[in-house]
Amino acid sequence: MNPTEVPMRKDVPAKARDKDGVHKRRGVWHYKLKIGGKWKEVSTKTTKHKEAVNVRREAIQAQAEGRLPTDFAKLSFEKAAEVWSAGREHMVAPKTRRIDKERMVALKASFGGMRLCDITSEMVRAFQLKRVAKVSPRTVNLETKVLRMVFRMGRVWASIADDFKSLPEARRGPGRALSPEQEHNLFKVACSKPGWTVAYFAALLAANTTARGCEVKGLRLGDVDLLNKTLTIRRASTKTDAGARVVPLNVDAMLACTRLLDRARKLGSVAQEHYLLPAALFRHTKTGDELNGSSGYDPTKPMQTWRTAWRALTVAASLPGLRFHDLRHHSITKLAEAGVPDQTLMAIAGHVSREMLEHYSHIRMAAKRDAVAALDAKQPTKTIEPDQPTLAS
Repeated sequence: MNPTEVPMRKDVPAKARDKDGVHKRRGVWHYKLKIGGKWKEVSTKTTKHKEAVNVRREAIQAQAEGRLPTDFAKLSFEKAAEVWSAGREHMVAPKTRRIDKERMVALKASFGGMRLCDITSEMVRAFQLKRVAKVSPRTVNLETKVLRMVFRMGRVWASIADDFKSLPEARRGPGRALSPEQEHNLFKVACSKPGWTVAYFAALLAANTTARGCEVKGLRLGDVDLLNKTLTIRRASTKTDAGARVVPLNVDAMLACTRLLDRARKLGSVAQEHYLLPAALFRHTKTGDELNGSSGYDPTKPMQTWRTAWRALTVAASLPGLRFHDLRHHSITKLAEAGVPDQTLMAIAGHVSREMLEHYSHIRMAAKRDAVAALDAKQPTKTIEPDQPTLAS
């Protein structure tokens, strides 16, 4: 006998026994299932006998495969999300926890008080359609990814997995490169307000070293060598020299490093392993505190974000939507236009996909064609056609 089936007693009349393992209560079919060592009556939520039998069969199979919803599924989404987040606290990086928290805001607004087991695929689809009207499809997909992880913890994802579909995302382009005029205006605007100082020098550094935003935040005092005019850029995922590249500094990059070093020392960064952009201990740290060397910064932790300042200054520079990461693409594009070969480009920029290398190769060839065309513009000559050979010749 299947251990999940109700044992049949001989002293109970046949007509009182379950029919195919299901029985009716107030017009709805129910079945019994042994959960946690105790028999529990479960509703099939249907008045149709055939559907009820299938629901019971699937529940028994799900229990055998370890997919049956747990008591965790009876928690509200908000409470379940808190339990899930607490379980990840020591398993993921602080940055990942912060991102999870941001993605959870919209989910809690829609599902906060609902039990996990009561959330249907139709509700999730409605959430997707409502959110995509305000944010990009990729953002919605990342939010539903968090939803999926919480559901899996309660073993309820299987009930809606077949009906769930991620939103189609537009394919990302290589990035946005700036014209010389746009670049000049961006940095002119960025240095116009004291509150944008960090974002300005970080952007100046990225635009002249191909560094990613996370790589700029991860820079330490020991990575800056003003004497030899070099910068050691380490991958965010490693602390060893194996994941680092040494990039020479031009005039603008030297200026950015010098100013950031001065600022870091005023904020308490003195050791080689201290961060070039130390983290603020408080959400709102006054500019005056920076100048006075306040203890409102922790040099052993990196700065979290300059997003607010970046968004404000890009709008002021008439470049709304410009991502900080676009500065890396802009920097590599300038190298490609200067004719820098692939091997040197990768030594400076680090990992570049094959697709992107082909893109930059096209840029390099286009720059060469423009250079050759410039010769024609500067030295116009009349094309001389050779005489056509005659039969006699």
